[in-house]
Formats: sequence, structure tokens, C-alpha cells
Amino acid sequence: MIMSQSPARSRTSKLLASVAALAVGAGLIVGSGSGTVGADPKAIDAFVGLGSDTTQDVLNGLSGFSTGNFYTPVASAEASGYRVLSSFDAVLPAGASDRCITPKVKAPTIYRSNGSSEGRRALSRAIDGTGYGPADQCGGTKDVAGLVDFARSSSGPSGGDTGTDLTYVPFGRDGVSFAYYRASGGAPVTSLTRAQLTTLFTTGPQTINGVRIVPCGIQTGSGTYQFWNTVTTATVSQEDTATTECNDLGGTGRLQEHDGDGLKAKGDLVTAGQQVIVGFSAGQFIAQENGVSPDRVPTGDVDLGTITDPNIGKPYSGTVPNLVPNAGFYDNAVFGRSVYNVLETAKLTNVGNNALKEIFVGRTGVDFGGGDGVAALCSPDAQETVNRFGFSTPSDCGSQTVKGSLRSGIK
Repeated sequence: MIMSQSPARSRTSKLLASVAALAVGAGLIVGSGSGTVGADPKAIDAFVGLGSDTTQDVLNGLSGFSTGNFYTPVASAEASGYRVLSSFDAVLPAGASDRCITPKVKAPTIYRSNGSSEGRRALSRAIDGTGYGPADQCGGTKDVAGLVDFARSSSGPSGGDTGTDLTYVPFGRDGVSFAYYRASGGAPVTSLTRAQLTTLFTTGPQTINGVRIVPCGIQTGSGTYQFWNTVTTATVSQEDTATTECNDLGGTGRLQEHDGDGLKAKGDLVTAGQQVIVGFSAGQFIAQENGVSPDRVPTGDVDLGTITDPNIGKPYSGTVPNLVPNAGFYDNAVFGRSVYNVLETAKLTNVGNNALKEIFVGRTGVDFGGGDGVAALCSPDAQETVNRFGFSTPSDCGSQTVKGSLRSGIK
């Protein structure tokens, strides 16, 4: 919930509102009921996350602050130290000139992950103790053991992955459609079938309903890139060839995911009368248009398309600033997806690590001994924030059934 707009309704809410203010303001922490005082700000022992662009804004909200608003943060119980989250954006903050971050107090500067794949690699290197980060950035490849606790991911493990070192814990549900823009020459094509999308993203530009449509590529570290290829059934090679025309426009390469401004810039460069499209998260679109995420959608120019086969319609309904998800779209087996926080399986299954379990897994059927004061990501209060950012609540929220291998690579 947004603290400035929603009053605390319970002992838990009041406690967490205090944690939010203290985490942001670096004041004293007063434990509920015990009167104990900790002198250090909670950010010092926060769980650090990197990765997905899709979920960076909602995780900021769940950490206590996003886009000018304070939210009630998730936090572990008093018995486990009121641990909170610290989540670093995939997209560079305004004015930033490099991708370097300092994830924890007195930690070395490391490379900022951009996308689900890079976030999972950072977590994997924190687990196996080998280096993370490109040699030419942020002082080179670094030991990140103990510096990354979770990865944001908008896709699950790759097909055929039978590993178990990582656990993908769902906390939200999303839908992915195509975003479109046509600069001139009449109305854009706003409805496509899955078969038409497959043709576009496996073979390249097509003329549909009299309009030449040019598909654009998403940056390849993105979970949305990985997911969109499952929607279109495109192989990496097919998608790369099919999107070459758009990717070459302006010399800017592939689009950062969920960047409507970037899509418009590409569309302004194509031959007059043509149209550009790209895969786009409905949750991100809703959050941007409703004003809870940084706005990268030029309203009135870029919109999300309707899927007519399967007949699931448009991924949202309503009018700005009150857009809401289309449940049928989000629940579709092809165009809907879960979004995850990825953690080390051993920390979720071994004895201890109660704070981590309380926050990410929730308390359904489990007593961590923390009593009141727990706000798991799947709790009603936390899901109120998740829903504000355009995601619905998944039926398997907090599940630990999806597993995967450590991801190779240094970025």
C-alpha cells in the first residue's frame, strides 16, 4: 500500500510503516512489544536483489519507495530482525553514466545487472563464489559472494533445465502482448493472431491488412525477450534475423524492454506508412500509464495490441489512470506468465534463514516462530502493492516448486 494514501489498518501495518520510515530515513528501529532498540538503519542488513526491468519498479515499492511514493515495505518478523529488501534497478537512474553499484555497506563496487538473465547470473556467482561483471566495467570481474541475495526474473528457467540449485518463487502474474506504433499513413493494425506474430518474429516484416509491419527486438538479457520467443515460437537465430531491420534503425540496436519511447523513435525512422511492434509487459504498461512507474510510454502514440486467436482480447481494460489487468489475458497459458524472485534453493530448504523464508515464501502452512509483524510478498498488504503496479496475484504465490540450474557467465 502507499503509506501516504492508505492508513495503517493493523498492528502489522503500523509496524511495517515504521520500518519503512526507518529504512528510508536511517533512524532508530524500535521493536514492537519488546522496546528493544537497534542503532543501525535496516538498509545495512537488507536482502539485495538485481535483475529484471519488468519487476524493478514493483520491487522498489515492496522495498518502501518508488517513483515519488512511500509504500509499506515487506519485512521479516521481530524474531528474525525485521529484515527488509534493497532492489537495484536494471535501467540506469537519470543522470547516471555507468552501470556500477555498491550493493551493501563497505562492499566493492560491482556491475549493475540489466535483465533477468544478468540478475540470475549475479545470484549464481554469489552462490558459487566465482567472479561476476565484465572486465572493462566497474573495476573488473568481482567476487560477489554475500552481496546478492535474490534475482528478479520475468521468466522461469529455460526449457529442459533440470537443475535444482535455484528456486523461482512466483509473486505476481503478468500478460505480454505486442506494443505498436505507426507514425503516418493512417490507422495502425491493432489486432493480431498468434500465428501472425509467429510469422513476423520468425521470418521478418509482413504486410497485414494493407500495412507493412516491422518487428523489433528486445535486449537479449531480458526475461521478456526469452518469454516472447516462446509466444512466437522463434529461435534465437530466427528472431535475430526477423528483427534486424528494426534493430538497425538509428544505429541504436535492440530496444530496452518496455520502452515505448524507444519504440516510437524506431517507428519515426521507418518508411512512411509502416508500423513497428515489439513484445511488451502489460504490467509495466499499466503501471507506467497509471503513473506509478517511470513513464516510458508516449500516451496516444504507443499502445498494446489485441490478440484475436486465441481470442483473449486486450491485456488491460479501463482508462488512464485507472487501467486494470484483463484476467483472461493474464491467465492464458501462452500470453500470460508468472514473475519471480529467484533464490538459492539451499537457503530455502536448510534450517535457518527464517527472515528470507518469511519474506519470499510466506507463512502458509509454516510457522517460523515470528508471530505478528511478518509481511510476506504474498500477504494481502504486499499484494495490494503488487496489484497497483499492474500485476495480478498468482494462485501459486510463494510456491517453491519451480527449480533451475545456476546460470553460467560473468554478466
